[in-house]
Amino acid sequence: MKQVLCLIYPKYADFQIAHTLFLLKKFGKITITTASIDGKAVESIGSLKTEVDIPLHKVDVANYDLILLPGGDGIADVLHEEVISLILKNTAQATIPIASICGAAALLAKAEVLKGKKFTCFIHTVQENETIFELATYTGKDIEVDEQIITAKGTAFAELAVSVGEQLTIFSSSKQKDTLYNFCKGISIE
Repeated sequence: MKQVLCLIYPKYADFQIAHTLFLLKKFGKITITTASIDGKAVESIGSLKTEVDIPLHKVDVANYDLILLPGGDGIADVLHEEVISLILKNTAQATIPIASICGAAALLAKAEVLKGKKFTCFIHTVQENETIFELATYTGKDIEVDEQIITAKGTAFAELAVSVGEQLTIFSSSKQKDTLYNFCKGISIE
């Protein structure tokens, strides 16, 4: 069974990864493990209190098929946490996919995972963190997939969900993928 590690932190944007988690669990039957820096519960930007399965220092990235990083107002508070950079570096070196949305691209840049890669997020994240993004190429697209690294703008919820689903091969057909993309976008096909 496939496993995804979702790294959360205080003030993470719960809504940005909701569609992704839904598709992974319902259609991919994928086990989701949540991790925080200290293994303690965290409260999201939407006041969702989230219990955590494991502290980051106990994570063995080899046990996961993908690492998922939500954006949120707490990025600045965890940007310089070495344990996050170490986890992300180890994940990239093992060529395990990493998916991030919004400001979480800064975590990838800080860990030097974006070095020589194309990425996206909101432009203000790049402008506020110019030095850590110097070795990467910002595209400004809604979604960017460069090898095993997926980055998304903060409003590209459906695009992130489908890209992660494709990466983990959870769709049984292109029709199912298109239907679920439309579902995540709020488009009803009857």
